[in-house]
Amino acid sequence: MSSISYVVPTLNSEKTLDQTLLSLNSQVGIDVDVTVVDSGSTDGTLDICERWGIKVIYAKPGNMYYAINVGLSESDSEWVAYINSDDYLYADSILRLINNGDRNCSDVVYGNCDYVDCYGRFMYAFNPPNPRWLKSICRTGGMGFAQQTSIFRNSLYKKLNGFDENYRFVADRDFYVRALMSGASFSYLRGPSLACFRLHNNQFSQQSHDLMSEEGQKIMSSLVNECSILDSGVRFIWRMSNFQNYALRIIRQSLLADRWQINKSMHSGIHIADRV
Repeated sequence: MSSISYVVPTLNSEKTLDQTLLSLNSQVGIDVDVTVVDSGSTDGTLDICERWGIKVIYAKPGNMYYAINVGLSESDSEWVAYINSDDYLYADSILRLINNGDRNCSDVVYGNCDYVDCYGRFMYAFNPPNPRWLKSICRTGGMGFAQQTSIFRNSLYKKLNGFDENYRFVADRDFYVRALMSGASFSYLRGPSLACFRLHNNQFSQQSHDLMSEEGQKIMSSLVNECSILDSGVRFIWRMSNFQNYALRIIRQSLLADRWQINKSMHSGIHIADRV
């Protein structure tokens, strides 16, 4: 049976960690070695890990990618990956990813992602581009696929010296860009979605959007200077291929915003009829 090592960085993650660990422990046809790297949780995070029998390592707080590096540095599996404590995988995802990577002799495999609300309800999907388009999309300032859907070989991770801890918000993007530019082989697993990215106001990326954008621009700055009309055309075609997903995203997020306003109004004592 094939195996893979997964790291889950945590800090007061009790509200969502159970679902993340359930998704990793429910993977079919694959041996998943899970390590939680905790940075000093004071809620029930460690109790959840104990209940699941999950190995826990402590990492000093301040940089999630430092925690991920701490966890992955102990792995000797051929394939490795990480997933945030508020995201989760479908039960056949890792087996499909590894089979695709082995079949294509790939260093990185990625696939389709679903986006869900804070309660895990489906919002919209996202289809990444063909690997041959990734460099063009990077040169236009994009990335192309969701980290939650990807796995990579341990040998590549070590070759690139892991995640660059100079970045606090987008070191995963930096890692994949460096992999791409170093000649690593990428493979796109088509078919059903692999993972769910949970959207909520308390998530790291929502709270630090400006700093995240600043780091992203720093990573992409040298590539953007090489951008050509052809690269822009590639990104346009790819985004048009996701037109239905973008439309659904707008509709769903609008409905979610309305529901949030309704709940807020109800809690503040304003009747729904007063708003119509």
